[in-house]
Amino acid sequence: MKKHITLLCQALASATVSAQQAPAATTTEKFVTTCANTANVAAQNFCHGYGQGVYETYLVTRHPKNAPDFICAQTATLTRQQHIDNFIKWSAAHPQFKQASASDTILRYLGETFPCKR
Repeated sequence: MKKHITLLCQALASATVSAQQAPAATTTEKFVTTCANTANVAAQNFCHGYGQGVYETYLVTRHPKNAPDFICAQTATLTRQQHIDNFIKWSAAHPQFKQASASDTILRYLGETFPCKR
């Protein structure tokens, strides 16, 4: 029994290390390519949903002391499509994030485009 628990712990530790080193499943480059395909309704639905999900997750995870706001887009009057179009342009100007996680890059774009006043 002790041997099984030890093997299980080793397997879990190994899986955790592998998962931490894995590349982003949805890179910025893949996301931009998907979003740029405006003729594909499914691609557009994914793009809009993913972007909205990233922003909504940001909103619900803010904590005034531990994670203060850095995106203040409440007064923005852009449509989702305008945000996506602007993100695609922003991404082209920031190629260093092509292989980064799309969600991280979306937050970088929003933080740079809609910074909170300090």
